[in-house]
Amino acid sequence: MRNRYSAERRFADFYRHYVGDFCQDIPIYLDLAAKFRDPILEVGCGTGRVGAHLAAAGYEVLGIDTSRPMLEVARNYLKPWEDRARILDFDIRHSPLPERFQVALVTLHTFNFLIDVEEQRLFLRHLRQSVASPGVLVLDLFCPLFLARPDSTDDWRTLDRTCGEHRLLVRDRRQMLTPLLERRTQRFQLDHGPETELVTHRRFVTPCLAAQLLEEAGFEGVLCVKNYDLASASPPSEEERVSGPFMLLAEA
Repeated sequence: MRNRYSAERRFADFYRHYVGDFCQDIPIYLDLAAKFRDPILEVGCGTGRVGAHLAAAGYEVLGIDTSRPMLEVARNYLKPWEDRARILDFDIRHSPLPERFQVALVTLHTFNFLIDVEEQRLFLRHLRQSVASPGVLVLDLFCPLFLARPDSTDDWRTLDRTCGEHRLLVRDRRQMLTPLLERRTQRFQLDHGPETELVTHRRFVTPCLAAQLLEEAGFEGVLCVKNYDLASASPPSEEERVSGPFMLLAEA
């Protein structure tokens, strides 16, 4: 248990810089924030990347997560905006939040870490109870690499780059255990520290299946957005296949 926590804490420090400059999704979140009343709810806030952008733009945001190491990093990172950015250790699978929000964001593949379909249903049901009407929900969903590059499964990929004063080195392997379940192995280093391995699993959810789960939970008007381009928004189609990033937007 201690070794697992140590690996997760090292990964949280690494992850803060690994995704720190990713911002393709931010314009959509800012666009929705401008149309509804804050505070904004972010589910799966991780190390605070999205919350920092929203708070810096003047919005109040509540970020929730179940990873204590991630939350520790987020609290420190969000200190410049502590008057507008709150962080909470909360698992929405267990119950809805007591507060209601007009904008709820489930960011950067958080939903895909829910492996069991019943777990997904509970998550969305409680989330629906936490979203006011009128309101909007955004699910940022993961697309397996093998859909875009079928020959890449099981391959190790290496990334070695500098982010500000920090050097990041990671070897990454993604294996499809079933057509829907991915095992991801990451061996990472931050600033020449010890190499640490972390294994995670993600479940691919097609746009149509995700839309069905959203409607079961009480959401409506579901649209699929591809490659973080709002102009692409359209109802999910069984015939259409994804091969890159996609989001679902739903009304409450």
